[in-house]
Amino acid sequence: MGKEEQKGNVQRYVDILSDAGFKAVFGEKRNKDVLIDLLNVVLPERKHIMDIRYATTELPGFTLENKSVRLDLRCTGDDGTEFIVEVQRYAQENIFRRCILYASQVYSSGTERGDGQEYCIPPVYLVCLIDDHAMIADRSDPIFKDRIITEYTFREKIIEDVPDETIFCIFVELNRFEKSLEECKKISDKWCYALKHIWTLDSLPNDLKTETFERLFKACEISRFGKEQKLSYEKNMITERDHRNIINTARKEGIREGETKAERMIARKMLEAGMDNEAIMNLTGLTSEDLRKL
Repeated sequence: MGKEEQKGNVQRYVDILSDAGFKAVFGEKRNKDVLIDLLNVVLPERKHIMDIRYATTELPGFTLENKSVRLDLRCTGDDGTEFIVEVQRYAQENIFRRCILYASQVYSSGTERGDGQEYCIPPVYLVCLIDDHAMIADRSDPIFKDRIITEYTFREKIIEDVPDETIFCIFVELNRFEKSLEECKKISDKWCYALKHIWTLDSLPNDLKTETFERLFKACEISRFGKEQKLSYEKNMITERDHRNIINTARKEGIREGETKAERMIARKMLEAGMDNEAIMNLTGLTSEDLRKL
C-alpha cells in the first residue's frame, strides 16, 4: 500500500513526514503551538520553549556557486535560540555532515545580531525527523534499541562536559521506531507513533486523547485546510509523487548497472523533468560538480 492510499478510504490526515505534509502542518504559523509541542518533546528537558517566531528558511550564498539553500523550517525561540527542523525521508550519503553544515551556517549568522567580538551567539538546535530508509549511523549496538531520539553536540570526551550551549543536532529516528500504540508509555514514544502513522488513521486514538495530540490531529486534517493551504498542499503532493515516480522508474532501469551509475541515471531524469539542482543533490547524494558533468 502506498503512502497516499488508506485501506479503501479517503485519507483524512496528511503524511506529516512528506515534504508536502510537513509544510502544510508545521509551516503554517497558525499551527505554532503544535510545533512548540513537538520541540519541547524532542529537545533536552532544560530547554523548554514558551514561544517562537518563524524565521527565513533561506541560507544565502551557501554553495561554492554562491547559490542559496532552503531549509525545511526555521524558527527562533523567545530567548533567541535558533531552531531548524528538517525531514529526511530517503537515504542520503553524508546526512550527518549536511545537518552539521546547516546548523553551523545558522550559528555563524548569529554573529550578525550579537556582539561578534564577545561571541554572544545564540545557540542553534537542528531537529531532523528521519523516515523510511534514511540512517545517520550504525545502530546495531543494543544501547540504541529504545533510543529513538539521539543528540549530538560538543562534549569533553571522558567526562562528557558541555562547556557551553552552541550547536546541537537531534535526530528523531522514526525509521527504527516499531512500537505499537499500546506499547507507547512515554510522551516521546506517542509522538513518534503519531508522526509515523497519522496518515494511516481515520480518527484520534483513545490512547492519544490529550490536548497536545488533539492539536496535532486537527492541524493534520486535510478537510480543515484553508483554500490556499489546500491548493499548496495538493500542488506539492503532485510534485512529490512525480519526483518519487522518477526516482523509482530510474532505479528499476539502472540499479542493476551499479549504484553510482544508477544515481547518475536518476539525476539525469530529474534534470530532464526540470527539478531543482539542490533537490536533486539532496535526493541522490551527488555533488554540484557531478550535476555539471551530466
